[in-house]
Amino acid sequence: MEKREKCVLAVIYGGDSTERDISVITALQAMKALAQEYDICPLLLEDGAFYIVSGADDIRSYIGKKCKKKRVYLEKNGIYIDRLTGRKRLIRPDCCLICTHGGNGENGALQGYLDVIGLPYTSAGVAASAIGMDKTLSKTLFSSLGLNVTPYVTVADASGESTERVEKSVGYPAIVKPVSQGSSIGIAVAKDARELAAAIETALAFDDRAICEKALTDFTELNCAVLVKDGEILASELEQPLSWEQFLSFEEKYLSGGGKLSGGGRLYPAKVPPRVRSEVRDAAVAAYKGMDAKGVVRIDFLLDNTDGRIYINEANTVPGSLATYLFAENGMGYADVVRCAVDDALLRAKSVKKANFDSKVLSVYGKSSANACKMHGKIL
Repeated sequence: MEKREKCVLAVIYGGDSTERDISVITALQAMKALAQEYDICPLLLEDGAFYIVSGADDIRSYIGKKCKKKRVYLEKNGIYIDRLTGRKRLIRPDCCLICTHGGNGENGALQGYLDVIGLPYTSAGVAASAIGMDKTLSKTLFSSLGLNVTPYVTVADASGESTERVEKSVGYPAIVKPVSQGSSIGIAVAKDARELAAAIETALAFDDRAICEKALTDFTELNCAVLVKDGEILASELEQPLSWEQFLSFEEKYLSGGGKLSGGGRLYPAKVPPRVRSEVRDAAVAAYKGMDAKGVVRIDFLLDNTDGRIYINEANTVPGSLATYLFAENGMGYADVVRCAVDDALLRAKSVKKANFDSKVLSVYGKSSANACKMHGKIL
């Protein structure tokens, strides 16, 4: 039967969002870094189904139409093939490592499916995932927690009424984003009404709503990741993304080569005063707790250089590279970070409360003269 020497980790990646390719990169990093510690089962999520890819650990397998894959079925007791003709089980995963960025892989839909079939997973739960993905919901929550957010308005069209609302409540410059996208896709800065309408149209090409926020003109972007280690919430050191533009573009995030210090790269640890470091890390933990988040969450902040005020920007519940690099100053490598997420997921699975309540409603209803079966005849 199945050989079970190590914890079996189903790495779920791909998905239906514009960040599908970034998800593949995150998964390949995970497979390489974790191969010695876990038995890895890669699962590509595509078009609402799961697949095992031939050459899953080779990035060339996913370029163009080269992807050769076989459909499998992820269920409570394992991963199956030949479901209709023989139901052969390949393996039973102990835990799912979620590497799906954006869309149904990060907004709570995948998490809900895994909850239904009873498989532990490493990311935030359904509610926290939905909040993290929806920028309007997350800002509403962060504000309720007493954290600073920039003024914002959410719109569903680029009509004159919508642009007037933004001008009145937000002003210029305004940064316009799809409400539920990531990786800087569909984002633009507007300095006047014409640019605002165009930016909203761009954002709405990727989502059915756009969020328009006050754009800071002199700011420092700071990121902090949070996870649970040995039952305690741990905040990472801060990173400072570096950009020649007003916001970090998709190309700068993923195509610049990164590194500790490069044009369009990152400065880690961030060079900020102790007060800023402490406030950002405290706010990250407060947001993590307030969302009831799980797994590794990267929370992004903006430091207004004109007055020193710190604004929470957004939370990424399935961050690129799983934000593992942010814990280097905590003495943790990639496998250490994932181990914390897996261990916490397995512990949570054991402590799930299952309601046991005998309502006796069905037995009473079955004896009633109002029984639907008696009233309406046979059931089709």
